[in-house]
Amino acid sequence: MNIAILGGRFDPPHIWHFWTSQQIMENVRGIDQVWLLPDYTNAFKPIVASPSDRIEMLHFLETGRIRLSTIAASKETTTYTVSVVQELVRDNQNRYFWVVGSDVVSEFSRWRDYQKLSRLIQFLVIPRKDYPIKGLPSNFHKVEGNLMMSNVSSTLIRERVKRGLPITGLVFPEVEAYIKSKNLYR
Repeated sequence: MNIAILGGRFDPPHIWHFWTSQQIMENVRGIDQVWLLPDYTNAFKPIVASPSDRIEMLHFLETGRIRLSTIAASKETTTYTVSVVQELVRDNQNRYFWVVGSDVVSEFSRWRDYQKLSRLIQFLVIPRKDYPIKGLPSNFHKVEGNLMMSNVSSTLIRERVKRGLPITGLVFPEVEAYIKSKNLYR
């Protein structure tokens, strides 16, 4: 099976995480599933919601082909992509691809063991609004097709919640209800 991994903080998971996953399956030939893989903690940016809250919210994005993987969150330590990928590639039954947005490409050299990482797994780069793709590192491939682009981000959603502004349409209704019920991001 060919599995694309969309990793990150998912703080909170939003509609664009879903549409990124969907577009990967629609535009990258042979992708069978997309796994949403939340970090326990992130090496570069703080995370507000607990791993358990983010995992609960990610369940609402699951479909038959979009699935949640807790391989990183279950480690209860800072998530380094290279460690996760080393674990994944031991699985000879599946072939894995790592999904990144075009906003991440310029900072890839900051990732732990980034040169080793680019030899271990192919990267699929999904274009993001305001982040044109000018050049790609070795083993990075631009996702081509009639793609929708967005600037929706978890940061934007957290800021809107904090300011008491609506987030309807930016997250699934179940995620919005969960955020309200747990009083997250206030």
